[in-house]
Amino acid sequence: MDIDTGMYTGIGYSAVSEMRAFHEALEMAKNMGINTGALRLDRYYSSGKVLKLFGKEVSVFVIPKKNISKVGIEWSRIIRRIIAGPYTYMKDYFMRNLSETGYSSDKERFGGIIRQRREDRQSMAMLAVGFLHNLFFIRVQN
Repeated sequence: MDIDTGMYTGIGYSAVSEMRAFHEALEMAKNMGINTGALRLDRYYSSGKVLKLFGKEVSVFVIPKKNISKVGIEWSRIIRRIIAGPYTYMKDYFMRNLSETGYSSDKERFGGIIRQRREDRQSMAMLAVGFLHNLFFIRVQN
């Protein structure tokens, strides 16, 4: 989601795994030529594999899992940013609440259950919800 406009930039769906849906959303944004300046992720995405997906030009805001066993080299950028300004880091990290709120309101408005049985139709239903969100609920800035 674009923080300024509230517009969805990439949508992914998977009945199998949330990580698969995440990769679909990233692929959609990449195919459309959308450059990501900053990314705010849930603890589920705090592994080194996910952090390796993004280069130095992308600011990743994530908090590690409670049971993180080792902090790899991928975490050095994030740890430096936390040490430099913990308040600023947390303020930027919690901007992900805007996307959580948008997704929650979409579930409330358009229904939280996808009734299609085939996976391609489920994916199309999610794409339609994203389209309706972008059509009706984006914030236009002056």
